[in-house]
Amino acid sequence: MWLGMRSSLVARLGGVVMLGVFGINVYIGLYDTSLAQLSPLHWELNWLIAVVDLVAAVVLLVQLRNTILNSFAGIVWPVVYVANLLLDVETRLCLGTPVSTCSPTVSDAYQYLILGSASEEWVLWPYTIRLAIALVILTLILVSIAFFTKPREKPSTAASVGKS
Repeated sequence: MWLGMRSSLVARLGGVVMLGVFGINVYIGLYDTSLAQLSPLHWELNWLIAVVDLVAAVVLLVQLRNTILNSFAGIVWPVVYVANLLLDVETRLCLGTPVSTCSPTVSDAYQYLILGSASEEWVLWPYTIRLAIALVILTLILVSIAFFTKPREKPSTAASVGKS
């Protein structure tokens, strides 16, 4: 019983952390005005990501009994979020150039995404994406811990159902 309550609390904590990721994406949407001007589609996708962050956080906070939905909110979505950053680097650093000629280097991506370099037209707090990545990874860890420590329910048998 106590183990189940603890795993539920850990998953809810993951939901609170995911709310932080939502806040970061709202911050990006509100304050990265150059992105809205240079690539409106990219800016709109950021808002879509913020909505998915919010839905994932609510699912983790409410603790629905649907294991698949919880695993999507706390495990699959964080992995997709980090993978999405690759697309972010590609689209942001290739704005205004033909896609076939654009190939940002790892150094360019690191300067833009992780360091928040002003030379890459970064207009946000330099630690924005680092904090988002850290929070997403923390959510992934917390939800994984919650799933692995969650007590498994014993399947009911036909004999026990007949006795009730």
